[in-house]
Amino acid sequence: MQPTQAKNGIPRASTAKVEARVENAEVALRERVEHARDIVEDLRDRAEIALHERPYLLPVATGVLGLGVGVLIGSKLSRVMLFTAAGALLSESVRTQVAKISRDFIKDLGADLEADDDLEEGEPSVT
Repeated sequence: MQPTQAKNGIPRASTAKVEARVENAEVALRERVEHARDIVEDLRDRAEIALHERPYLLPVATGVLGLGVGVLIGSKLSRVMLFTAAGALLSESVRTQVAKISRDFIKDLGADLEADDDLEEGEPSVT
């Protein structure tokens, strides 16, 4: 019985070609890892030199980062407070309008019910 690839006419890749591709991929991956290590070591060396030459750099950078975070948090906090105040003002004005409309509606409904009661209790209409 023939393998499925042979049945469909698909040529089998030779083992040597597959091994060569794997070896090339392995070499390329190792080169990339070595390159990444070199970059990390270079950055580490530069950071060490900068901190030894300028010891004030770390506190300044930390302060700037803290200020940025504070502004971010502060702006969100101020937005929340602004929307809360606007909502309270809007709620107050909307509440008075809704109360006025509901009072008028109840008053009109009561007047209509009283008019219907008067018709039922009064003399029947001739039609």
